[in-house]
Amino acid sequence: MAKVRVSFKMVRLAGDDWRIEASAPGIETIVIKGLTSKADCDDWINGERRIAWLRSQGYAK
Repeated sequence: MAKVRVSFKMVRLAGDDWRIEASAPGIETIVIKGLTSKADCDDWINGERRIAWLRSQGYAK
């Protein structure tokens, strides 16, 4: 199976309501909810939570 490149985009809905949209060719956009700030989104994308999510979805070992 070829590697799938997943891209992440931060989206601010209102005030303290943030989310991350994960997308890749051939899959629907997946929404990760429950984030409270831009800093929280940055921590998620640049930290271990992103790797854990990719593993849980089968995109990383």
